[in-house]
Amino acid sequence: MIHWTYLITFYLFSAGVSAGAMMVSIAADFINPVKYGKIVRAGAYIAPFPIMAGMVVLIFDLERPLLFWLLLTTFKYKSIMSVGAWIITFFSATSIIYFILNLRKDYLKLKPGTSRAIKIMGLILSTCVALYTGLLLSTLTARPLWNTQALPVLLFISSVIDGLAAIALLLCLRPDCFSQSPQTDETINNNNTFIHTGDFVLLFSLLICTLVFLIGMGSSTGSAASALSIITSGKFSVLFWVGFVAAGIVIPLIAASYELCTKVTTHRPWLNFIAASLALTGGYIVRGIIVNAGQLSRAILF
Repeated sequence: MIHWTYLITFYLFSAGVSAGAMMVSIAADFINPVKYGKIVRAGAYIAPFPIMAGMVVLIFDLERPLLFWLLLTTFKYKSIMSVGAWIITFFSATSIIYFILNLRKDYLKLKPGTSRAIKIMGLILSTCVALYTGLLLSTLTARPLWNTQALPVLLFISSVIDGLAAIALLLCLRPDCFSQSPQTDETINNNNTFIHTGDFVLLFSLLICTLVFLIGMGSSTGSAASALSIITSGKFSVLFWVGFVAAGIVIPLIAASYELCTKVTTHRPWLNFIAASLALTGGYIVRGIIVNAGQLSRAILF
């Protein structure tokens, strides 16, 4: 029986997008804030909002939503859910500060050292948020599909991909809103190269991690192999192979490879839009599959 509905899937997806967008933004800022300024600002403008929407959805999924604040009145370091609630709270607050830091007008007027400390804190918290959901699921040993060390890595990589895809999608839709200087071919190419290189590395890593996940589960215990069959040849097989593997990984990977290998000099926003949309769709689908198939796997285990 499925108790966690699409609301949980949306929450996991939105948290991943926010964490990934902040990670990519801060990484680009540390590498070269001038060269990749549009990516830095686009990621900063995205980061606070998906996770806030996810938290609202999660609150209304509770039996008594008006008492959600009780989660923040105690801290249990041995409870991954309690730790996760506090991490998400700190991440949300930091993402708002990071958003304000990247507005065109300097409202906070912070010293460079303070700004750098906030960015480092944001990078740490976003990494924790991206890892949290996979770690939470992997601790539920009664669910054989979740009880694997590959799951946190898979969802972490997927979160970074989703964040990068959200940035690419936003830059396709509003290309002039995140630049403090006039658009030039060099600026566009620099940002596109960063996005396509990141896409290639991350999508290839996700493909390898998915293979490791499949092989590891398939060669593990009988209950794990039976649980895996739900997504590879059972109820969720079409969504998994077509929606996640083909549309969410392979096609965007081919698009990124094409852009990099052919050394394209003409910007193709339509190709970026399609690849980013498919990557985001794949990120949502894989979380839906894992959440729902993982719950069904209990019946096979027992």
